[in-house]
Amino acid sequence: MLGKLIKYDLKASSKIFIPLHAAFLLVCAAVRFLFIDRMNFHAPAETLIAPVTVILALGTLLISALSLCTSLLIAFRFYRNLFSKEGYLSWTLPVSGAAHLWAKIISGYLLAALDMTVIYAGILLLVTGRNVTDAYQSIAPEITESFGMPLSSLGLSIFGFCMIGGISSVLMIYFSICVGQLFPTHRVLCAIAAYFITSFAIQIAVLVIMSALGMLDYGPQSNALGDGMLFLQVPNTVLALLLCIAQYAAVHYIMKKKINLI
Repeated sequence: MLGKLIKYDLKASSKIFIPLHAAFLLVCAAVRFLFIDRMNFHAPAETLIAPVTVILALGTLLISALSLCTSLLIAFRFYRNLFSKEGYLSWTLPVSGAAHLWAKIISGYLLAALDMTVIYAGILLLVTGRNVTDAYQSIAPEITESFGMPLSSLGLSIFGFCMIGGISSVLMIYFSICVGQLFPTHRVLCAIAAYFITSFAIQIAVLVIMSALGMLDYGPQSNALGDGMLFLQVPNTVLALLLCIAQYAAVHYIMKKKINLI
């Protein structure tokens, strides 16, 4: 039954998820073939600053919007399927409450992982044109020396850490929604407030813990930027996984003891 719940959730989400991400890839392809492939990266820097800045700004905005839409979709499916009128039907199924929760966790993480994969594919589509790769080869030694590794290896490492930490983002959404359900009114607003307050508290806690352990003071022996970024990603990922356990326990407790669903 767990597999059927996951399949149903993914099927319902795909009606919005697939068109959004297909549109993102189409935009990336259009920008690549209509603009980036036509740019001369060996031209004077003054002529490249404006178009590159515009592409970077619009790309960042588009990626942020796509990630936000995916997060909203994950939140919407969790809330609607378990706490709205549709939830009354969900809880009449011959399925345990824990199975409902795990189905949402797995389907939510799959959507988040696919979102990150598509974003990564879109970025690769933008930067793998011949003119871009040829221009990069001329500065590749300096970039590799600065980061302590090839830029491709650094990007792949960051992508891997993001994929691992994605489960924490999903559980954060579910935790915030459950906290919002504890309030008698304005539950959606309370859930949004809980999300931002919890995120801020976690960031402060991570900084305090890393500072107490001396991670911010010493870092790796190498001065390379890439080594420093990966050095900080490791404890962040470990803390995110530990946070997943706490968030799961909190969500399960709230749904079982406070909202009386499980």
